[in-house]
Amino acid sequence: MSFTAYWGIHDGSIDNGEIRTITTDAEVDALVTELTKEISGFARIHHEGRPTMPVPFTGEPGPDHIVHAGVHRAYGYLGHLDPDHDFGHPVGDPASPVYHSDSEEFPAGSGIPVETLATALKEFLATGQRPTCVDWTPAYP
Repeated sequence: MSFTAYWGIHDGSIDNGEIRTITTDAEVDALVTELTKEISGFARIHHEGRPTMPVPFTGEPGPDHIVHAGVHRAYGYLGHLDPDHDFGHPVGDPASPVYHSDSEEFPAGSGIPVETLATALKEFLATGQRPTCVDWTPAYP
């Protein structure tokens, strides 16, 4: 199994970013380490083992899921959507702040320990399914 992670790098350059294909738990750990850097944006993650569906407007095949992951102020943030689950975030530490990423807002209280983010991404890598190692809440109740 593998997934591809795409994230922006905010270092003053235009259109600077990273793309990485992740196949091992060690590579998940390295990805999470990259996301802890101040200049890293949140990652969009696509699991290659999941089905595809037509992308609106183009009809081209695209992922049937959305997974976002990031690190902000020592908390991990994770968003997930697939055909079986509405977009949601883990139930996190109530003390975790709002995280405004490039195009996503993670609500206050949805931040989880960075180690738990790594565990959740390892589970997603292995299964292609929404991680069960965290409790989930809808993003927009």
